[in-house]
Amino acid sequence: MKRIGTAIRGRFLRFRREILVVAYAIRDRNTPLRWRLAGMLLILYLLSPVDLIPVVVPVLGLLDDLIIVPLGLSLVVGRLPGDVRRDAEAAAARVIHRWVARPLRFLLVLAGVLLVAWSLILALIWWIWIR
Repeated sequence: MKRIGTAIRGRFLRFRREILVVAYAIRDRNTPLRWRLAGMLLILYLLSPVDLIPVVVPVLGLLDDLIIVPLGLSLVVGRLPGDVRRDAEAAAARVIHRWVARPLRFLLVLAGVLLVAWSLILALIWWIWIR
């Protein structure tokens, strides 16, 4: 049972890294157009609320999010040119080291952003209410 948890955790960490690698690779001009488009489509599909298979279908609804997207990301990363892939992996490693490996810093920045946003919203509501 512990091996399954370790395998799932390892795959999640690889998935996280591959998303960042594809995000950096699609910005590189040396990336072939077909892999740039494939990466953009995968990231947009991952962020979009529309699914290929609706979630209401019991088991198949999660299939695209759990299998199709990670498989597509792995295929795109595997087909990138060597220099583009090395540069994108180095950039992804820097981001992971800076923000994800130190979650406290990430949480403090997120809390600061939320505090500023809520303060602005409350100030706007107060200004509208008084006026």
